[in-house]
Amino acid sequence: MPLEARAVNELLKVLDIQRALEDSDLPARIERVAVTPDFHKGAGIPVGTVMQTGGFIPPAAVGHDVGCGMRLHLTSLTHDALEPHLDALEHQLRALFFEGRRQIALTGVQRQAVLLEGVSGLLQVPGQGGLWAELRRQDWQRELDHGDPAARRQVPQLYGLRDWIGAPHDVTSDSQSGSLGGGNHFAEIQVVHRILDPVAAHQWGLKKGMVSVMIHSGALGVGHFAGQMAQRLARDAWSKGAPAGALCPLVHAEAPQAFGDALNVLQTAAHFAAVNRLWLALMVKGALEGLTRELDFPLLYDAAHTFIWPREDRWIHRKGATPARGFGDLQNTAFASTGEPVLVPGSMGASSFVLAGRENTEALWSASHGAGRQRTRGGAMDGDDQAFAQFLEDFRVVTPLDWKRARQDIRQRKLAELKEEAPFAYKEIGPVIETLNEAGMARSVAELRPLLTVKG
Repeated sequence: MPLEARAVNELLKVLDIQRALEDSDLPARIERVAVTPDFHKGAGIPVGTVMQTGGFIPPAAVGHDVGCGMRLHLTSLTHDALEPHLDALEHQLRALFFEGRRQIALTGVQRQAVLLEGVSGLLQVPGQGGLWAELRRQDWQRELDHGDPAARRQVPQLYGLRDWIGAPHDVTSDSQSGSLGGGNHFAEIQVVHRILDPVAAHQWGLKKGMVSVMIHSGALGVGHFAGQMAQRLARDAWSKGAPAGALCPLVHAEAPQAFGDALNVLQTAAHFAAVNRLWLALMVKGALEGLTRELDFPLLYDAAHTFIWPREDRWIHRKGATPARGFGDLQNTAFASTGEPVLVPGSMGASSFVLAGRENTEALWSASHGAGRQRTRGGAMDGDDQAFAQFLEDFRVVTPLDWKRARQDIRQRKLAELKEEAPFAYKEIGPVIETLNEAGMARSVAELRPLLTVKG
């Protein structure tokens, strides 16, 4: 994989944290840093960076897209059965995602449960109507067993967001729940194209020709609030002023209350993000069932790739890097004999891959979270307009705009927005997957090819 000099320079500035800690003689240290094959420049810290720390956390290493991650559902549908319905499915998905038909009504009690306990909290306070009917039909135990446990730690109290929660028993909808967000977030309907590890694929229920649903989203405005609050707690904990030129470290020994509060507020965002991915998946399920028939929709896995994970008495910070734990860490779980499912999407229109983690300690039990950018969003605007417009004609992309019916001037404006996520803005997924395998970070289990992508 090519190594981007700008990303390396950005990472070196991040490591100035260590100098600030040494100058202050604090009991805290950076113990190890690893980068994944999709490593590229980010905002403050490169995407694809994994950092293990002792005695401190730098909340800014997570940023504002707190809890962003991937989710994959398998279905009982086959490609051949779905193919005749794809045109109608586009209209159903546009109505659900962008035309006010989400049908996610929540009370204040339910919103509070989401923030404090995540999916497990939501399941304890079920509601009525809309997507709640879909939720009740899900396998609740599987929902809990097939997710990263880091996203399920209960938070003792709320930190802000009272306006979003509202009155305890008032039933309302909001602009956050069931929203994809922008950027590279998506909901995608895929088909299992190749089985690369028959044993693991069989254990996980993956079959060639099977339709699957992949979700990539985070905590949206809730995550932005949590990221800002955690970073403010870190800055305020420095009695003599926060160190300049580095991501501000929050040292447990110096500020245990602020340390705990920062972790808790970040956890509320991770809870929201996991629940939001669940809502998004159920929206897709509803659209599929509206056109075909009732279908099985088991969860394969859900995990964040931008968060802070505890590991014994250390902290693992992943910014755009997915957990890839192996057998040893997953005893007494559904993945004890395979390793952790690792979901690595390609660029829009490209294949995604399901892999199994291999517990690579040098890589800090981590793998890539996607293909990784090779052009900035601004740089992507220099790409070939005509070629990208042809791509959108050939590939099914569901947006708030009906691409095939809109006026030319409106199409051009939307084209400019979508170009930031064009295939030519990203690295090829093949070399990323090859590197993950050869480096012993994860092994390939299946290749998934996209049938339709929903973009905000």
